Amino acid sequence: MAQRTRTQSTPAASLEAAALQRALHALGDYAHVAVRAERGHLNVFIDDGAPVARVTPIGATQYGLSFHSHTGRWEKMPFVGDLDHLAHSLVAALGPYLERPDFSGGIRGSGH
Repeated sequence: MAQRTRTQSTPAASLEAAALQRALHALGDYAHVAVRAERGHLNVFIDDGAPVARVTPIGATQYGLSFHSHTGRWEKMPFVGDLDHLAHSLVAALGPYLERPDFSGGIRGSGH
């Protein structure tokens, strides 16, 4: 089986990832949230875990938002806008999933 290689991001995609990460960090205690440009998307990670969301360019400076469901599939969400708008939408819609892993309440720490 061929070994998987990590896809290099373009300089523009890396700048977009950094901009989205800064926007998320500015919205609260999200210093543990990282954004990486991979395969044409901006993937949102909690620490070193699997991505929980992704932002996909859809034209001009507009992006769409998807979340990584429990089935392993990417599910589109009804949010479209620039990176700042999507940072707000991501926190509003998926805030509990963005909490620190050591958070003792809510979705991540409930044991369900």
